[in-house]
Order: sequence, then structure tokens, then C-alpha cells
Amino acid sequence: MAYEKKIPVDLDCPLRLTMSLIDSKWKSCILDELRGSESMRPSEIHKCLPEAAPRVLDIQLKQMVDDGLVAKTIFPELPPRSEYRITELGKSLLPIIDAMLKWGVEHYDVFLKKYQK
Repeated sequence: MAYEKKIPVDLDCPLRLTMSLIDSKWKSCILDELRGSESMRPSEIHKCLPEAAPRVLDIQLKQMVDDGLVAKTIFPELPPRSEYRITELGKSLLPIIDAMLKWGVEHYDVFLKKYQK
């Protein structure tokens, strides 16, 4: 049973449209990891993001393939193997991710105050 969004995406709001593609905790991180390589196997992505549950990463990778941000190649071998690579559409989101990374670095003190014990 596939997950269905209860509230449809607002096609009149560009911000909500963009957020609908990267609205989860790990999608931006996945795109950031994929940018640095030609392609990655699922296990490699899992190793880069060890705090994420493998099932969650697998679900989000599937959503990203469905949205056209990531392409999946399945090799007809035994045992079968698959690889993911970032698409041109996915690459077009990298400036947004870079801006988020820059903002996080510039405002690191906010996070220290909030999370430091």
C-alpha cells in the first residue's frame, strides 16, 4: 500500500512545489551525497547516512526516482545489483542545498545554543 498525501500539493505556490520534492529529512542529504560521485549503490548511501534507517532511505530513494531527481539502474546480474545517480533535475536543486549548507554554517551558533547540553 503506497503512501498517499492527504493534502494535495498547491500548484499555485512555487515554494510548496519545490518543498514537495525535498520535504523529508533525508532527500537533501541523499542529493548532496550523490553529487560527489558518478553513481552509488544503496549500501554506499546507507553508509554515508548511518543515522537514517535503511527502510526510510529506501522509501525516499524510490520517491526521488518517481519524482525524477534520481535515476536507478538495475544490472541484470546474479545477484542483482542497483545503483543510483543524480539526474539533471536533481542537480538543479543543488544550488538550493548549497544555500542551506551555507546558512547552516553561518548560523551554527543558533544550533549550539539549541542543542548543546
